[in-house]
Amino acid sequence: MNRSPFVIRLRLPQPCPACMALALVLCASLPNAAMAKTQAAPLPAVQWTSAQQASSGVRIERLAPNTYNRAFAATASVQNPAALLRLQAQVATAQAQLQAAQTRLRLAQLRAQQAEGLYTQGQNMALAEVQQAQAAADTARADVMVAQTALETARIQRRTEAGRALDARLAHDPALRRALSEGRDLIVDLALPPGTRLPAAAHVLLRLPAGDTVALTIIGPAAAASGEVQGLRYAGVVAAAPGLMPGLRLPAEVRNAHAQRGVLVPASAVVWSNGRALVFAAGKASASGARGFAARPVSTAEALAGGYLQAGWGAVDVVTQGAGLLLTPPPKPQAKPAAHDTTAGDDD
Repeated sequence: MNRSPFVIRLRLPQPCPACMALALVLCASLPNAAMAKTQAAPLPAVQWTSAQQASSGVRIERLAPNTYNRAFAATASVQNPAALLRLQAQVATAQAQLQAAQTRLRLAQLRAQQAEGLYTQGQNMALAEVQQAQAAADTARADVMVAQTALETARIQRRTEAGRALDARLAHDPALRRALSEGRDLIVDLALPPGTRLPAAAHVLLRLPAGDTVALTIIGPAAAASGEVQGLRYAGVVAAAPGLMPGLRLPAEVRNAHAQRGVLVPASAVVWSNGRALVFAAGKASASGARGFAARPVSTAEALAGGYLQAGWGAVDVVTQGAGLLLTPPPKPQAKPAAHDTTAGDDD
């Protein structure tokens, strides 16, 4: 007699989906939290002896708050006003043609109304004459539409070439148009370095070939960016001066009209740790010359010539050379070589 094999079946408890999801979230978040805590932790202060400072070559400077006027270099190109004046002349011609077409339309409409009225009243007016008057009015209406399209085309072309800011200035400032046509003013394009913006109420100076400077009045953004500098570009107007002529490329200086006060930290003093910009502030030296160095966060938002402006800082001693060495263990002072007695081993 054959018997079926004896099978033992075990039923294991099914895991809770919500519990598994919670466990996965906790496991995934623990390393990230630890990493974030490590990144956010400030760097510990370090203590270096005078010998260690001397052997490493670190340089410490006293930085005091001062008033700074932010400035950076830019490039200016003096434009030939002939192209703008030609575009403005096209707009003026199109406006005059539109006005003439509108006048002819009003006259043609009046004649058509008169002819229709006389014909309706049974006066000496033939139907053919009424139809001719209406056709003339239709033709005048079409001429107005053509003139409007021509004017809009001329305006679009001027706006495309000059940019919206300069186009609006030319459209509403007849004094500027006269000054350009008479040669008393010139249009200048100002190209900023990549990554820079024009400060509010900026003061722009152009350096002429003879060494003199003239002020540039910014009108607004130019029609397009510079193909060479690849930075923001602005259109401005400058008064004519000796040596200033179309086609010149001139160095320009852009200054912030409002002075800022703070401590200028040299770029050589800034080190980066865990994505943060830091400097090492030096404490007061002890009697033996040892000093403590503490990492201090800095802002790189206000970049000036050669450094970064820190608003609200007081006077502070900062490591301006070799600051990166403070991120590593201090160097071991090198022992001085023993004095060599040259008289002991002399052979006569």
